[in-house]
Amino acid sequence: MDQQSVRKVVTHNYPEDSIIEYSESGRSYTYNIIEEGNYPPAAYLKYTKRQNGCIIKYVEKNPVYWIYYGNECQYQIKSEKSSSDAASLYTKALDPETKTRYSGPHVFGLQLEVLQQARDTKRRATTLKPFNNLTITGQNNRAKKIAKSVHAIFDQTAIKSVIHKPILKSIEFNIKDQHFYFSIGKEDVEDTKHKARATVEACDKGQITRGGYQNLASVCHNLPREWLVFSERKKITQEIKDIIPISLINMSPSSDNSVNSEVHIDDVDIINNVQQSIGKGGRRNIIDILKYLIPGLIKKGVIHVTNPKIHLRISGDGRNVGKKVKHVMVTFSILDDKDTLQQPDSHYTIALYSDIEKYEMLHTALEYLIMELRKLKEEGLIDDQGIKWKFDLYFSSDWKFLVICLGMNAVNSKCFCPWCEISKEQQGNFSYEWTISKNMDQVCENYKFSKGHIQPPLFDMIPLQNWVPDELHMMLCITDVLWRLVIDELKSRNTWGDKASNVIVKEMKCICVRFHFWLEEGSTNWQYTSLMGQDKLTVLQHFDLGKLFPHSRAVQIRSLWNNFYLLHNAVKDPKTDVIQFSNDARAWLHQFLDSSFYQTSDITPYMHVLVYHIPEMMHIHRRFGLAAFSCSAVEKKTISKFLTSLEKQQKMVK
Repeated sequence: MDQQSVRKVVTHNYPEDSIIEYSESGRSYTYNIIEEGNYPPAAYLKYTKRQNGCIIKYVEKNPVYWIYYGNECQYQIKSEKSSSDAASLYTKALDPETKTRYSGPHVFGLQLEVLQQARDTKRRATTLKPFNNLTITGQNNRAKKIAKSVHAIFDQTAIKSVIHKPILKSIEFNIKDQHFYFSIGKEDVEDTKHKARATVEACDKGQITRGGYQNLASVCHNLPREWLVFSERKKITQEIKDIIPISLINMSPSSDNSVNSEVHIDDVDIINNVQQSIGKGGRRNIIDILKYLIPGLIKKGVIHVTNPKIHLRISGDGRNVGKKVKHVMVTFSILDDKDTLQQPDSHYTIALYSDIEKYEMLHTALEYLIMELRKLKEEGLIDDQGIKWKFDLYFSSDWKFLVICLGMNAVNSKCFCPWCEISKEQQGNFSYEWTISKNMDQVCENYKFSKGHIQPPLFDMIPLQNWVPDELHMMLCITDVLWRLVIDELKSRNTWGDKASNVIVKEMKCICVRFHFWLEEGSTNWQYTSLMGQDKLTVLQHFDLGKLFPHSRAVQIRSLWNNFYLLHNAVKDPKTDVIQFSNDARAWLHQFLDSSFYQTSDITPYMHVLVYHIPEMMHIHRRFGLAAFSCSAVEKKTISKFLTSLEKQQKMVK
């Protein structure tokens, strides 16, 4: 019977139904198709035994089944009937007596047209588009499939290395110029949270913006993802708000319209935020913050439950935000935490408002803080563990802020000193021994009878001896005076003019200080750059006065400057001998008032404090040292985050 006479019947509803019925020559078969064959390329195939050459050749679209066999495949049989007939002929050729029958589909595969069509359809469907022609989603999906395949291969290999327990952590590869990174395995939630929070802290300390971190994370795949980090930031912010909420303070804006002579902050966004916040302030409860901080301070060994006492310092600072906007911030720090006092983050903001440094404004903004401090002083604080903490309170700031909080006259008043009753006329009289003679209780009892006081002190719970001037600001102000006196002397010698100013600018450039002169419009008075802290120290140490004065005069002024610089360093050094410092300070003031130098009227309040009260304070506060009362960290403290929080609170109220 030839191939054409074989009647083949295929009954199916494939691929909807996996069952296919096939019959030919009186025989019928039922097949359950699990999956169409997906054969790898021939180069990938490995055979465990000698392969037979089973080939289907088509003659006028009809299959002819060939089987080649023998060591060199030198023999062959063929059948035009069916694959099963070819298999039977093959077994007969090997053993004519055998009655074994082979299934044709086992030898040649199931050769049904419907299955071949399904195979062809699948083959066409799996043809890959070029990577560059895919959408971003398509490219990501392609990369995920590759990663999944790599993961599967790793798992198969890992099974063979059970002893070593290999673990696949990540898969990283490039397709074209696109980089892909996949984290493998179950996510460690706690580890991920820890990394995200550590990244938030790093971004805050490094002042890295969200956009900046996004760019960084895109090229460094070991970093937590940008969305995860800033999601964690929101959680942290909310946690802190729940523990330490920000409350609004309604304040009456002042009528001060003066222009700021020196701009401390010129960021446009911050200026706009502050301008919109004029008339409002924000505060945080100092007791809430302390309860939050105490467990960490105990853990660090900064404070101890065996001696539950905390030394708490209040500070304040006014900032010029743009030309016409001012902003005032009040902070506190823990003096016991000596190692972090120079870090801005260790000074915690407790009050903030956008307006001027003025007694009435501060009284309104700090009303609640004053009550809290009085309670801490009188009753202490019971923490969440039931431990009662006692408090010693301190205050430190620049002169202006300090005397406002003490309810005193301005710095140029006749009775200017917060600690003694000296008058301006007595400053050059060395026959007096000016000590800390004022007492806070006496001032509070009747401030009108205390020289220089015109209002009750705001922080009357802080002893007067614990009001410590900022040593940095003291150095800056005295350096300003020394520089101004040099300029005045040049003018008095008739050596002032373009030549002198050019010499100064050139010398400033030599010591790497940016400096220039200019004439105000409609004025004949020369103005010059206001130097920052480090620049002032550089000038004090390195400016070559010999380029402005005769040699002998330059040596005299240089000696005065050098001796003041030594005093400045001694103030900060906790090992300084107080008696020696007191003698050196008085000797310096004598030198300042020498007939070849300056007049009594040139003495400033800070010079008086340096000579008479700083030695006392160095002795009183020797446990911490006067460097612990420096306000440089307060001045550096960023305000943008607090302003953002304040702005959000205001929107909620509105």
